[in-house]
Amino acid sequence: MKKLIFFLLLPLLAVAVYIVFIYVSANFEKNRTYYFPQIETYLKVYNPPFSKYGYVIFSKERVFSFSENIDFVRIYKSETSSVGFIFNPLENKKIYVVDEWDNTVINQSIFCIEKINRKDTTFFEQENIAGANTQILKPKYFEFYIEGYLQSVLYIDYDIGDSPIKAEPIK
Repeated sequence: MKKLIFFLLLPLLAVAVYIVFIYVSANFEKNRTYYFPQIETYLKVYNPPFSKYGYVIFSKERVFSFSENIDFVRIYKSETSSVGFIFNPLENKKIYVVDEWDNTVINQSIFCIEKINRKDTTFFEQENIAGANTQILKPKYFEFYIEGYLQSVLYIDYDIGDSPIKAEPIK
């Protein structure tokens, strides 16, 4: 009888441990802050668990929180969503959003945030790479992009050479 109770409680215990693990890992992943010295801007990726939207929050200050009075871009979370953010270091209060699938909603406060197309010749030039016409970011601009359920933050910096580079959150 004791063995039967043990074997009935063991799967229940395993499921409980799994649920606690998922809950804890989701909470640790929900806020990550990055600093990009090229544009002197902090970026926070707020990824609320069990929500179909995540948020990219911008600030010039290190300490900031999520509210309606800040600059953010709401992004629909999916495996295929990839949203780019372009900055001109000389105009560091302007943010250009490249969203090919229209998965974003913009909230502006301090920054001027504008949606653009990847075919915009102000920011991109066309190059023929391996027989395909590809839009390449002009060297005077800085771009980072977020993809894969808002889990990956990558950036392009032509001064470094290797691009794209995976951004590391600050502690």
